[in-house]
Amino acid sequence: MTEWERGSQLAGRYTLREELGKGGFGVVWSAKDTERNRLVALKQPNYDGRAPDDLVDKYFERERDVLEDIRNAGGHSNIMAYHGRERASGTPFLVVALIDGDELGEIVRAEDPITDPDEVREIGIGICDAISFLHDHDIIYRDLKPDNIMIDGSREPKIIDFTTAKGFVPEHGAPEFTTEGEGESTSDGDSTVPGEFKPPELNRGSKQRQGPWSDVYSIGKILCYLLVGWVPEDHGVSPAAFGVESDDYVDEIVETATQHDRADRYPNASVLKRALEDRDATMPAQASIEWLGRDTQWTISPGDTIGRRTDDGPRPSLLLSDDRHKALSAVHCRFDVDDDGNWYVVDTSLNGTYISKHDERQWRFLLSEAGQKRQQRAGESVPDDVESRARLEVGDTIALVSPSYPERFYFQFDNQHTDTNGTR
Repeated sequence: MTEWERGSQLAGRYTLREELGKGGFGVVWSAKDTERNRLVALKQPNYDGRAPDDLVDKYFERERDVLEDIRNAGGHSNIMAYHGRERASGTPFLVVALIDGDELGEIVRAEDPITDPDEVREIGIGICDAISFLHDHDIIYRDLKPDNIMIDGSREPKIIDFTTAKGFVPEHGAPEFTTEGEGESTSDGDSTVPGEFKPPELNRGSKQRQGPWSDVYSIGKILCYLLVGWVPEDHGVSPAAFGVESDDYVDEIVETATQHDRADRYPNASVLKRALEDRDATMPAQASIEWLGRDTQWTISPGDTIGRRTDDGPRPSLLLSDDRHKALSAVHCRFDVDDDGNWYVVDTSLNGTYISKHDERQWRFLLSEAGQKRQQRAGESVPDDVESRARLEVGDTIALVSPSYPERFYFQFDNQHTDTNGTR
């Protein structure tokens, strides 16, 4: 790896200014983009750390892929913007927006806890909104901690560092490689969450499955940290238990989000965001779906997703096996509720979702924007009136693949929840 130095120019346009941080897998510098006349951050692989070079390359490529997925999905105001990938002297590097602000952890350590519950609530809503966006686009972050969130000049949170997002972990337990013991990370971050922010399902040997609820746990711990100034490794924590005066709803939301058993937490960041917006810790209304012909039922919450089991990809809320044909996407569709209590199914796949009103003869085709673009690139026609979501009524059948598909992934919707006996 070529040593970067202040004042050096990379790829004919980026003038290095100063090193911002170094972690287990990357080194981050600020730079001036002379072509666009803007300040940016550059991140190169850290081959001088404890991680093997091949693993550093894997994580670097994964972060690039995730950032490209985020950009292709339109980006998000609470996630650092990605500008592209470049190479200098044989070393690749990523170009991202330079955020004018400080890491959340630095702010709390330097300025003491944030005593205003409304400000903590607003920061929490921004984090939840970003994480909900990631969940909607097949990404589980898995590295949420104060040092991976920056607060800009408008006091808006920005999520940074996607080194460990979307993969390279087994189905249960901790990441295959960690950089624990290297000391506290700076802007780049480590490959694993510190113990106090880490959901129990990320611990080695855990029997709980990772999923959208894993990020919920970390968000809850971050909210507690903002109010208290530190956070224990205990579960079900509440700021009030540490003598902090806060609104009751904040205490209840944090306590619910940080439960040990994921079944007792909010199921996803969308639900947690709604609780913060409504200032109400109550769990949302739930519904159920039945896998027709399989005698399997699930209780679903707003924001829950359903998809295919993959070795290293995102973890949907409801997990299906489709090893032979692999027609299902890793996160195939999402369930949601509007302000009037109406349920919707939203396609997030590349192949589409089908809805039938009771008779399974006439089907309405749903296809995500990403799926529409994929079919157009492949030269396939896309109906002009195709939409990505549809309102659900009791008795509707949801097919995750074409009705002509040899395996039946058919589910019947009921707006009353039931006891769950499927895999979550």
